[in-house]
Amino acid sequence: MPPFLYRCPNTSNKVQGYIADEVQDDPNSYEPITCLACRQVHFVNPATGKVLGDADE
Repeated sequence: MPPFLYRCPNTSNKVQGYIADEVQDDPNSYEPITCLACRQVHFVNPATGKVLGDADE
């Protein structure tokens, strides 16, 4: 899967994520990603770039 962008909920920075395995385009599917901005794990939907529990949801 190609890289994708999401916004870190802790720093509000745009962060590039990458998943080695093929993921589904399901809007309710979230993958654990270790954030390069804050070093914490976020659950991100690679198809939409949305972070689980983000205030913008």
